[in-house]
Amino acid sequence: MTLASIGVLTSCTNDDTTAPSLPDNGTRIVKTSITKYEGIGQNIEAENNITDIQACIFEDEKMTKIYNNLIPSKSSFDIQIDKHAGTLYVLANTQEQINLEELKSQEITEEEWLKKCMTMKDNAPVQFYTGSLSLDDMGSSQTVLPVNLKRGYARFDLNLRTAGVASVNSITLKNAAQSGTLFPSATQIATKEVQVKDMTVSFDSPLTTDTPAVLYAYEQAQGNLEISVDVTIDGKPHTLTKAISGDIKRNTIYTITVRKDVIDVTIEVSLDEWEEGNDTTSLYPKLVVSL
Repeated sequence: MTLASIGVLTSCTNDDTTAPSLPDNGTRIVKTSITKYEGIGQNIEAENNITDIQACIFEDEKMTKIYNNLIPSKSSFDIQIDKHAGTLYVLANTQEQINLEELKSQEITEEEWLKKCMTMKDNAPVQFYTGSLSLDDMGSSQTVLPVNLKRGYARFDLNLRTAGVASVNSITLKNAAQSGTLFPSATQIATKEVQVKDMTVSFDSPLTTDTPAVLYAYEQAQGNLEISVDVTIDGKPHTLTKAISGDIKRNTIYTITVRKDVIDVTIEVSLDEWEEGNDTTSLYPKLVVSL
C-alpha cells in the first residue's frame, strides 16, 4: 500500500478529560508530507509503503496522550486534543517495536523518548518515518497543522562507470549501526552505545547496470565506516573498499560509483539529500484532529 492511498482509523487515550477545549471547538487537520530531494537520486515506489501510523503528545516532559491502532483505510482519523500545548510526535512503520501504551505506563520522560531506537528486522534497517510539531507555536485559529515526516534511514545507490564489463556480486557496509534513533536530535549521544557489525547484501543475479536502493543503513556518527564491493570486471574478480568520511545521515542518498581507469579501480561515495528541495509529497489521508 502506498502513501497516496492511506487512510486511518484511531483509538486514543486521554489523561485529562476535564481540560478546556479550544474556543471554536473546531477540527484541525494535521497534514503530513515527505520532502522531495534534489539530485540524481529518484524516489522508489516501494519506499512509500506505510504499514502503521501512531502518535503521541508530550507536555511538560511527560507523555500525556497516545494515539495507537491507526489502521490504514480510505478514511481519515480524528485525534482528540484539548489545547495547542506540548509537542505532537507522529511515527510511521514503528508499531512492531515502539509500544506507546507501555512507554506511557512506564512514565517515560521526553528526554528518554527522544533517545528511543529502532533495531534491525530481517538483518536490515526498518524503513520508518517520524516527525514532530510544537503545538505551543500554533495559534488557536490555525486549522492546518503541518507535520513533515522524515525517513529514519539512509539509502545507497549503485552506479557503474567502467570501460569494460562489470558485475557486482555483493556490497558490505562495515561497522554499520544495528539501531537508529527515532529522532535525529539524540543520534550523537546514542551512537556511543549502539552495537555495530558488518552488513552485507548479496545479489542472486549480479548487478550489471546502475541500480538504486542496493542497501539501506541507519543514521550514525563517523566511526570506522567503510564500503566494500565485490565486483567482477572483464572476468577478473576485485574487492574494492573505501572509507566513508563523515556521518551517515538519515534521509540521505549515498551513491557508490565503481570506476575503472588505466591505473586502478576505485569507489567514489557521493550523496544527495532527500531533505533538500522545495517541493513536498503529500501523504494521504490528511490526519484530521478534532479539538
